[in-house]
Amino acid sequence: MNEDLSNKTAVITGASHGLGRAVAFKLAALGARAALIARRPDPLKQTAAAIREQGGEASVYPCDVSDSSQARETAVQIQNAFGAIHILINNAGIPAPRQFEETGFDDWDQVIGVNLSGVFYLTRSLWDSLKSADSACVINISGTAGLRGGGSPAYGSSKFGLTGLNYAIANAGADHNIRSTILYPGGMDTGWRGAPIGVASRSESMDPDTVADMIAHLVTSPPEFVVNEAVLNPLDYPFM
Repeated sequence: MNEDLSNKTAVITGASHGLGRAVAFKLAALGARAALIARRPDPLKQTAAAIREQGGEASVYPCDVSDSSQARETAVQIQNAFGAIHILINNAGIPAPRQFEETGFDDWDQVIGVNLSGVFYLTRSLWDSLKSADSACVINISGTAGLRGGGSPAYGSSKFGLTGLNYAIANAGADHNIRSTILYPGGMDTGWRGAPIGVASRSESMDPDTVADMIAHLVTSPPEFVVNEAVLNPLDYPFM
């Protein structure tokens, strides 16, 4: 398996922290031109600067992917800068109130907007550039809530919907050498919902750098096949 991503362009959303940041570092280290997307420009710039300090190539595109106009404008900027897009990591996501009765209409709209609509907006806006690559790969980051649901109606619904969207992307991309994979990671040590980082053992909470290694394997796997979906869980939680 060739893990050299030189002359490849990778677009990563939610790239300012957590798993998105780890993926950006990993793909840039393999030689990819990393186009980083997140809502907050300052931490996004800090991520890009750190990648450049390590010899990687990174550019920043502050964008709220839940805003279709921003997604389209950002896609145009990226397409003008790079042309073909070889890798798209749809990682941006936000949490939601856990209980049905705590979930307001605004909560629903915001979570569905980022976690589901944002994936469609950006992927659709970059579609021509994905098609123009000899072989492209889309990775949609879900979570185990996309398989088992949970108490949060907005979050669970957004992740269940992402499964359907992933297969629609895969179906549309089949004739254009675009592979689409949905990844269902369990607990990660990213500070999600304000949890302290570095406290839980690795058997309880996965290292985002290690999950990023898995994503790198997916995007560099032989183009003759597609991994439709993959579930990752900490060792202490091996089953759904």
